[in-house]
Amino acid sequence: MAEGKHVCCVVAVIVGALVIMTIALLATSLKKLASDEVGIQYDTIQKELGEEVFTEGLHTGPPGYEFLIFPSVYTTLSYSRLSCLNSDGVPIRISVSFQFKAMLKEMKAIILDFKDFDGYKDVLRYSGEAVIHEACSKFNTSQFQAERGNFQTMLSQILRERYTNMKADVTDLQVNNIERPNDYEAAIRSKERAREDIQVAKNERPRLITEANTTRRNAESEAQIILNKANSDARIMQNNAEREASSIVAQYDREAEAYESIVSAAGLGFTPEGFISYLGVRVIASAKNPVYIGLQSPAKTTYTTN
Repeated sequence: MAEGKHVCCVVAVIVGALVIMTIALLATSLKKLASDEVGIQYDTIQKELGEEVFTEGLHTGPPGYEFLIFPSVYTTLSYSRLSCLNSDGVPIRISVSFQFKAMLKEMKAIILDFKDFDGYKDVLRYSGEAVIHEACSKFNTSQFQAERGNFQTMLSQILRERYTNMKADVTDLQVNNIERPNDYEAAIRSKERAREDIQVAKNERPRLITEANTTRRNAESEAQIILNKANSDARIMQNNAEREASSIVAQYDREAEAYESIVSAAGLGFTPEGFISYLGVRVIASAKNPVYIGLQSPAKTTYTTN
């Protein structure tokens, strides 16, 4: 009786152990992949890598196996203010982002080359940086401003070719920013301002020419008016001077005639001394204030009787 109980206990222990081992084996043989994951089974005991690429869900495999997991969706790689030299040797800072995804049919080859996704992603990042440097070296400083779209197209083309060789697809490449040196930017802004000033000057030139011509015509008109007035004033002054001169000559003529008639009537004779004496008397007579003057007698008076 005791032996029967002992046998039963041994059997129960064995069965329990088998159940535990079965549960343990099942637990280590079941692995789950999320909706954004794909993977290849790796037998950690036999050190063998599977062929099939598994997608989301619960999967069975050799006891103790594990999945080498890659994303089933695109992963973003970003480069912020990456410095590169353009064809002029000028340092340019570029911000670029794009998305990549490993080719599912090449999963095993990728794992054999790069071990896991982290190693694969690091190599892709370094390769992408090299592509940016290569594309940057094909454009000069001014082309980065004028041909930004061409730069993005070339960068995308080189990147796709490089990543295809590394068994990755690329999509949605964006050149977010291109920064040129501050001194160059300042020179460009100064040049643009100068170009704008030149254009403004060109636009203003017809108006300024019109204003200048108008001012010139006004000045010419004003000068002509002044010249005409000056000529008129000069003619008036000349006529006045001529009339005054004629009046003075006429007055002296009358004075001479009067003197001649007086001299002739007095029988004094027409001599220079007599004329000077006569003028002296006339000057003294017309003076408004007393005049004191000592003169030699200009002539001697003779008295005759008829």
